[in-house]
Amino acid sequence: MRRYEAREESRLTGSDRDAWRVQREVLHLATRIELQRHWSPEEIRRARAHEGDPRIGLALGSCDRFGLAEVVAAGPELLAAWHNAWAPGANPRGAAIVAAAVDCRRSGLRRPVSRQWLQDLHLPYLAARGGPDLQPEPFDEAMRWACTAAYATSGLLIGNFSQGYTAFDYLLNAPRLPAVPDHLWDALLSRVEAGDAYDMGLVAHQTGRSARATTALERAREAGVEGADFLLAIAVGDRGRPREAAGILAGIVRRRRARWGPRHPETLASVHQWAFFTGEGGDAAAAAAAFADLVAETTAALGPEHTDTLAARHQRAYFTGEAGDTESAVRQLTALLEDRTRLDGPDHPQVLAGRRSLIWFSGANGDLAAAEQQVRDLMADARRTLAADDPHLLAIRSTRADFAARAGRIDEAIEMFTELAAERGRLLGHDHPHALHTRLQRAQGLVSAGQHGRARQELERIVEDARRVLEPGHRHLVLAHRVISRIQPR
Repeated sequence: MRRYEAREESRLTGSDRDAWRVQREVLHLATRIELQRHWSPEEIRRARAHEGDPRIGLALGSCDRFGLAEVVAAGPELLAAWHNAWAPGANPRGAAIVAAAVDCRRSGLRRPVSRQWLQDLHLPYLAARGGPDLQPEPFDEAMRWACTAAYATSGLLIGNFSQGYTAFDYLLNAPRLPAVPDHLWDALLSRVEAGDAYDMGLVAHQTGRSARATTALERAREAGVEGADFLLAIAVGDRGRPREAAGILAGIVRRRRARWGPRHPETLASVHQWAFFTGEGGDAAAAAAAFADLVAETTAALGPEHTDTLAARHQRAYFTGEAGDTESAVRQLTALLEDRTRLDGPDHPQVLAGRRSLIWFSGANGDLAAAEQQVRDLMADARRTLAADDPHLLAIRSTRADFAARAGRIDEAIEMFTELAAERGRLLGHDHPHALHTRLQRAQGLVSAGQHGRARQELERIVEDARRVLEPGHRHLVLAHRVISRIQPR
């Protein structure tokens, strides 16, 4: 509005002044409402009830420094400037610097990075887009461009020479961002301190990048970072070495019991992970018994409605079913779903996960057609509430494909497993245990369809990939060899 204050007219001449007058008259027709830059405590409290919306979550994370309107206005403007800067002769070096800064944040690095780091880290981004062909500007000019504020709020980079630089929050949620490249990850990990390595390992684990997680967490553990041994054990198990993880976690359980006692939340968390990987390592009965004990301990220490208690109940039911007692698993899951739905509502991800487990064990010896209809209903609910790449939704899709195979619709099952294997490979890597299992299920479908030659080729590739990451005797390797043994030589 300052542009249309009366004193601004004296700055203009000719047609610019005439246009200014028309525009000012139009603005005077509008009702003007003044908004304060920062939210009041009451507005922030009300907004937190909706922080699941990524736009509101972003505003909440920024409103201590910038006003809501500034974030909403500057964010799209800065994002567009970043995308447009890649054009030859524009600010391609600046765009590459911003890309490096964004991926530093996405890798889990919380603190600002130095000017020298950005000077080194941006080079592969620039080269990937064309390097000299883009006519990149000098580095100093690129940094000035990246730090220039939009709407008096922020530039693409926030910070200064002495404190370092960090990417503007809005950019981290930009659509269609590619995965953080290996060159950035490796270069960053070689530079950061042990505490930063822990943060990077945590983010890698949360996003399913188990190989990256173990590399970063091993460095953090060697430096004695608190909790790194625990998180590393989980990453090892998720990577495909559950028996090794259970062995590590058994030691952590002993140390935590000695340090904090048997009912401390940290002790209970380690027991939960130890029991889980015991089951994943092949001893479902022992896992079910361990989770039964854990349910009693968490109920006594934290209460029957605590998240940890409910999670332990779910795992007790799951491993009870995996150990062969599907009727008891169904009873446990039914009771758990009643409590979960009452406490969290029907759309909570854990409610959807519980429904999938219930359908799985109910359909094991029951009406397959009814189970298929239930999983279709669950799929519709999950797609309404979950992101397309949410692990719970992918698990539901896997169950649906498995039921199609059981029903004899082999071609349909192969198509679904093919799509799911591609998505899990893209998200997690083709040698992640979940991706390997889906590839195995597809190969089994090929065998059922009589395509033994294609199945054998795929199984040999699966075994080659699996041997690099899975521990000897892992159930996926055992299954792959069993299926291969059933195929007649070509």
